[in-house]
Amino acid sequence: MDDAEAGRYVGSPAGDHALLKRELDALRSENRRLTRVSADAEAIRRIIGKVDAQVSNPPAWTTEAPKRAKVVHGIPTLMLSDLHFGETVFAAQVNGVNEYNTTIAKRRLRRVVSGAVKLLRQTLAPGEFGGMVCVLGGDMVDGVIHDELRDTADETAIQSVVTLHDELVPAIKALADEFGRLHVPCVVGNHGRLDRKPRMKNGPALNLDWMLYQFLARTVGADPKYKGRVTFQIPDGFDASYRVFGTRYMLTHGDSFTGGSGITGPLLPWMRGDAKTRKQYGAIGMPYDVLVMGHWHQLRYLGQIVVNGSLVGFNEYALKSRFDYEPPQQALWLTHPVRGMTFQEAVFAEEPRTSRETAWVSIPKVA
Repeated sequence: MDDAEAGRYVGSPAGDHALLKRELDALRSENRRLTRVSADAEAIRRIIGKVDAQVSNPPAWTTEAPKRAKVVHGIPTLMLSDLHFGETVFAAQVNGVNEYNTTIAKRRLRRVVSGAVKLLRQTLAPGEFGGMVCVLGGDMVDGVIHDELRDTADETAIQSVVTLHDELVPAIKALADEFGRLHVPCVVGNHGRLDRKPRMKNGPALNLDWMLYQFLARTVGADPKYKGRVTFQIPDGFDASYRVFGTRYMLTHGDSFTGGSGITGPLLPWMRGDAKTRKQYGAIGMPYDVLVMGHWHQLRYLGQIVVNGSLVGFNEYALKSRFDYEPPQQALWLTHPVRGMTFQEAVFAEEPRTSRETAWVSIPKVA
């Protein structure tokens, strides 16, 4: 009779031995499980601490309260996303309401940067800002995920990265010169990925946006004039968390939010996606106040959500999909040390069209 069989007869020496052996094995198994749980918990704490240190924390100056008794407007944020450098939009294919290529993209980007400075300096003069945040929100280049984009682009995707790098470096330096210091949070979009199918593991590092950001950080960082004054936040994941004064921002591209039809359009996907994102980050100790995203090519300020416009503007895809027309524009807002988000504006990338109406106000005649 072996131990297993003897175990049926509790009270016999063999049965007692088998029972003790089973209890000992169970205790050892439970000890191993608890050890794994403890190790996992410690790993999670280390990960959260690492994320909080490397992703959540902006430079100290963005959270410092103003020290001098001056008129403080707050810290401005200019969001640059959905630039789609390399894409060609043919005017004849969109009823003549838009046209886009690399030459136009350069002009629009320069107009947005200079227009943001003019809005802040002229509209809000005089007053202090204390620095600036320039968000790079993804889809910076058109990429290679669709054959039609690659076939009609006026530059290859790699050439577009080089072209946009050469445009953004002086823009970033100019903003740093104007506002003293600059923080640049970055996330990748969906157009820059190297795989046709979205990749979760190592997704950002296999994206042309990520490569662009790395080049920008190295180029600007190599200039002693901007060392310590311009900081880049380039996470390994798809989101970037940062804080300006007491307002906590969560930056994502927005392509993970899907749906959007009927009279509400994309509003429900935005709200649903924000609710899920808040729940997720709240569970790991990283709550936020405002979700910031691009991707949808529609500039909207929705209180706890900011959705950016685009530089490429209305294109063939938007026309075929029956999306609303919107001129090329980018988001600009202020974060006040006490009031939070204020001065929410659009920076238009093109001159306004000439209006047929000349009167500053008119009242329609009633027959």
